[in-house]
Amino acid sequence: MATEIRLSFPDEIVRVVGVSHYQEALLAIVGAAAEDRVRHAATATLEPEPGNPHDANAVKVLVEGRHVGYLSRDDAARYGPAVRLLGEHDLVLACDAVVGGRGPDATTDNLGVFLELPRAPEALLEAKTLTR
Repeated sequence: MATEIRLSFPDEIVRVVGVSHYQEALLAIVGAAAEDRVRHAATATLEPEPGNPHDANAVKVLVEGRHVGYLSRDDAARYGPAVRLLGEHDLVLACDAVVGGRGPDATTDNLGVFLELPRAPEALLEAKTLTR
């Protein structure tokens, strides 16, 4: 089993994409009914998914061990090198996450996932330092 690693200075908020396909998992994680407003703090992990048929650089996002979406193509290109480097050393990038959504002003019934990550260049630099 890989060791979770948290990187320093998480100062970017990164939105997870594809969450509409994982609403059942998200509802189970937060323990909410389908219509409830949600703000749930959690830990997410990022894992490379090189066999993904749509994007060989895909980065899968898991919360509580459940697949909840992906980094966007742009974010996967930015964070993928650090995620893959850590993975080569049996390490997995972990970060704080918020699962949230709904309420009176919501434009969708879907929950979203937002990650707190360091800027990508710093993530890669720290990953290189940790894997020396």
